[in-house]
Amino acid sequence: MKVFLSAIETNEKVPFNIKKMKYNLMSYFYIQNKTELAEYVRDNSELIMIDSGAHSFQKGKKVDWNKYTEEYAKFIKNFDRPNVVGYFEMDVDNIIGYEQVLKLRKVLEQASNKIIPVWHKNRGIDEYKKMCKDYAGKVVAITGFKNEDIKDEQYLMFLKYAKKYNCKVHCLGMTRKKVLDKVPFDYVDSSSWKQNAIYGRIADKGKVSKKFSKNNILKVMIENYKQAIKMQEYYYEKWQKVCKD
Repeated sequence: MKVFLSAIETNEKVPFNIKKMKYNLMSYFYIQNKTELAEYVRDNSELIMIDSGAHSFQKGKKVDWNKYTEEYAKFIKNFDRPNVVGYFEMDVDNIIGYEQVLKLRKVLEQASNKIIPVWHKNRGIDEYKKMCKDYAGKVVAITGFKNEDIKDEQYLMFLKYAKKYNCKVHCLGMTRKKVLDKVPFDYVDSSSWKQNAIYGRIADKGKVSKKFSKNNILKVMIENYKQAIKMQEYYYEKWQKVCKD
């Protein structure tokens, strides 16, 4: 299992203070105008994933989805390198409908064969099965948000079906230790390292004072990120015999 650390691009000073990184997930929404930062993270990470940033538009913003997708596709063509695992699709079914999402997916797939489809409950279980068949041998994604698309006790069933078609499974936003300890996902992502910093905690070291955190936010964030690398190493070692590269 590879745990990708997300949200590193929201504070530009953090990555520039860490020379060697393992697995990072960045959002196109935030890096589309931060070329230097995006390329630095890419070139100093073992592996990278890019999210479309579609969920950043969920708060009532009006969006030209075709234009945004075309710009995302251009970015993909220029940004891609061997260490980029994949690019998540525009999974905004709840806004524009699944049929339109499929059209946008085709636009992205003209730019790369690394586009990752993201299954949501509204698509139905038959569509999940079809996705696994259609993307056999590639990466597919499900969501890890509690009590939304999939119940915790159901993840193993979803994983087992995907493995039938040799799919690697990424669980988006999966940070719950009790699930990570039982379900051998290939990939997950987590921004918990950043939440620790925001709430004045340093992972494995406990709470720091609000004054210290406020005055040393960069230091606290860097320390939390470094602690999160240990978490990446732990889950990789735990599941490496099951989740083969």
